[in-house]
Amino acid sequence: MAKRNYKINEEPNEFDDHLLDIIGNSFKFDHVKGIGEWVKNSVDAYIRESVPDERQFIVLRFTEQRGLPAIFECIDFVGMTKTNIDKALKRWGDPEAAKHGKDIKVYGGHGNGGKFYMREMFDESYFITYRDGKLNIFGFSENKKYGFAHGFKDLIVSPAEALKIAEIDDLSFPGDVKSAIESKETGFTVLKGIAPREMRNSIRINMLTGRLKNHPQVRRLVKKVPVKIIYNQHTYLELLKPDPLKPLPEFEDIEPVKIPEFLEVSGSSGEPIKIKFSSDKNESGSIQLFTSEVAMDRGNRYEDLNRIDIIGELGVIASYRVDELPKVGVYPQLSFIFGECHCPILEEPSSDCVQNDRSKLVENEMTRALLEFISLQVKNLAEKINEKDKKKQENVQRQLSSLYNNFLDNWKNKFMSKVFSTILVGPGDGQGGGNGTGGSFGEIGSGKGAGKRSGGGEGNDEGGGNKEKKGQKFPRILLSGQDSDPLSESNESLFLDPRHGVIYQRPQDVKEGIYWINTSSPLASAIVERYGVNDPRWRDYLLQRYIDIFTQEALEKLERKDPDFFNFSSVNQQIREVIMKAQEAASKDLSGFLFDENFTPDQS
Repeated sequence: MAKRNYKINEEPNEFDDHLLDIIGNSFKFDHVKGIGEWVKNSVDAYIRESVPDERQFIVLRFTEQRGLPAIFECIDFVGMTKTNIDKALKRWGDPEAAKHGKDIKVYGGHGNGGKFYMREMFDESYFITYRDGKLNIFGFSENKKYGFAHGFKDLIVSPAEALKIAEIDDLSFPGDVKSAIESKETGFTVLKGIAPREMRNSIRINMLTGRLKNHPQVRRLVKKVPVKIIYNQHTYLELLKPDPLKPLPEFEDIEPVKIPEFLEVSGSSGEPIKIKFSSDKNESGSIQLFTSEVAMDRGNRYEDLNRIDIIGELGVIASYRVDELPKVGVYPQLSFIFGECHCPILEEPSSDCVQNDRSKLVENEMTRALLEFISLQVKNLAEKINEKDKKKQENVQRQLSSLYNNFLDNWKNKFMSKVFSTILVGPGDGQGGGNGTGGSFGEIGSGKGAGKRSGGGEGNDEGGGNKEKKGQKFPRILLSGQDSDPLSESNESLFLDPRHGVIYQRPQDVKEGIYWINTSSPLASAIVERYGVNDPRWRDYLLQRYIDIFTQEALEKLERKDPDFFNFSSVNQQIREVIMKAQEAASKDLSGFLFDENFTPDQS
């Protein structure tokens, strides 16, 4: 058959709105990430209009209403025209959308993040925007369809009326902004989200502001543009500021590392591949690492800062928690490290390494090579900090022995199997409800069980102790600087810094059920140096750390079992009950351990 050449008359793409559902779900929004997108869009609005730095302000307003849904708002003082909405705001997936057709550098990318946040995380959301004497309201309905509000398309109104419609007429405006709006020198935009998902009626303002100021997309911006927080009509924060971090002593000034022109990575078949990181337009870039004297562990206020930000031409184009980096190791000192990497080639069209939501880089050989190189630099720094910690602890570690800890570890299994199930659910009521010893947490029991379902002792019912059930095993409790690290290939111990806290878990430890008692914590070091490890004070210190761990384990199980019941009263009751039961058991089982001056484990 003869080949024919047909000329295709190109037409605009058409797609079903279901495609937006698929893409929107991939954003995996939380409110902190979404608000960060809004702040970024407001900063870009100021950049597009060349507003001087001293006249750039953003207000975040959070309002709870009795009997009505909560409201999130982001307010800037620029404003948009209908043309801006038609040519930029309406467009999905345009890499130049944030520039609004101008040849400028902006923080936004495809113009998707803020819109998808509006679409996915609120019952309704819309912009109220005023510019050049005309008011427009544009947003998403309950059906996730966007459009102009009826009667509010290029509506000609006075500045005073526009402010009233937007419900910001009584706002405390910064500087001369209000007079500039009244003279139509500038405008405003109020981005409003109604009934936020997971905070429909009650706003967790402490969590939002605490995480927002350290979010990758916001931390740099709030250094440039003042952001004010209003909560229930009152000023909550006059200025949103990122947390300052003091560096670790002796690691204050870390030299940046230049990215080599070529990096090597393994291909799909294991063959080495060289990737070029420079081009005619750009040099390869560099990595700058920093340290914090405060451990940025999961669960504390600084946890979001334990990351490496990938910096683009303007702003952050991706972020990785340090423990997400490949082959970075298991050093606890990783929690003191953060940094940034500037690699211009990632944003070149030929590389195409930047994802839509600027959360992670596109996965390919180039980004894999870069992340492995970043990991190597982070790991090298963690090793240096670790060596310093080891030298500081040498005198104390020479005195330490695992004998007492091993003795307590054996007692712990007996205590947890006998007591934990009754603390959490009571005898015979459900999972772990047996009375015997050794049957909880997936072990085989030795006593007589009373459980109807999964029990803790010996019995005939399923899970009653005769049958081994799958479940959490007893936690493993080790001494830092003394016991071998089961997750380390070198079989060395784990050396912790005093700043790591009295009990410690790396992310990898959580998965394996491992806890470390930090022997370099201030009180532990003081007891060992002053009294030695054979003194009852040291044994009492170890027991108290075991009780800390019992309490943490009990609370985690309570939250998993009944999250709706996980409140202050239930948590307080759980803590008191665990401590009481542990003290009762210790008074019976550990009398010699706690009180005999010359106790040794073989006396038990």
